[in-house]
Amino acid sequence: MTIWRPVLQIDAFTTTPCTGNAAAVVLDAADLDPVVMQRIAREMNLSETAFVLPSSVADWRLRWWTPTVEVPLCGHATIAACHALAETGRVAVPGRYTIETASGVLEVELTPSERAPCEVWLDIPIPEFAPSNILPVALANALKLDETALDRTIQPIRGGEYMYVALRNLTDLLALKPDINALELLSSTHDVTGWAVYTLSGVSPASAVHVRFFAPALGINEDPVTGSAQGPLGALLVGADLIQPPAVAKQTVQYQAEQGDALSRPGRVLVEVTSDAQGTPVRTRIGGVAVTVLRGELRAEGAQHE
Repeated sequence: MTIWRPVLQIDAFTTTPCTGNAAAVVLDAADLDPVVMQRIAREMNLSETAFVLPSSVADWRLRWWTPTVEVPLCGHATIAACHALAETGRVAVPGRYTIETASGVLEVELTPSERAPCEVWLDIPIPEFAPSNILPVALANALKLDETALDRTIQPIRGGEYMYVALRNLTDLLALKPDINALELLSSTHDVTGWAVYTLSGVSPASAVHVRFFAPALGINEDPVTGSAQGPLGALLVGADLIQPPAVAKQTVQYQAEQGDALSRPGRVLVEVTSDAQGTPVRTRIGGVAVTVLRGELRAEGAQHE
């Protein structure tokens, strides 16, 4: 019997169709085999496809796949999935929910928005940060930059499987055209899945940070807007006093980050960081809205068929 499932294509971190970061969301994915999920993600051919499943430990479960691999966390596809659930009336707004993921049970808050069915606030785990042992010359060569373009006052920092690299100015960042093969080799030799290259300035005066994210190890040469990188970067920058955004509550600050402009898919991410009494970040959230650009049904049988 042919099975048809609801599927939506949603642009996250924007309200303008065909900007931000696109994700597919497959609803009612409870009986899908992981092999079938991977095939669907390859067919959708977006940076990530999110699959919504039931959970025994949270309000629902999410799995995310690139066209080539499953990933443990994806910010923009989670924003897209929550948007889809709210837009189709499957969850109430406002509301607080939990999501079972490969990165643990995450908290999400859906708040009313005049621009979209909801604004989504997602908790992003803060990784352990450690200095990088990559030689600046190797990093500059992979990024196809002169070493002087690197901000030597902010050393490259590893956070989980991501590397965070600061450049001195926005012009170099927007013009960046890295050697993808060299970057993939560095990813392999240093066990890095993604490279967040950033500046402490934005295209808009309202933005504190501009980011570009390269993940050839995951089959994504460049991701338009990356929530899973923006959250930890916020904890890194606020914890090191590299930015001092305005406070929105006691020991909590918030700022706007940019990404995607170099790909003509601009997206804007709200980043919120809460610190303890000693100034150490203990919680980070990313916030954003989304817009649906495509609705349909996907032919996807639950079991694997050859």
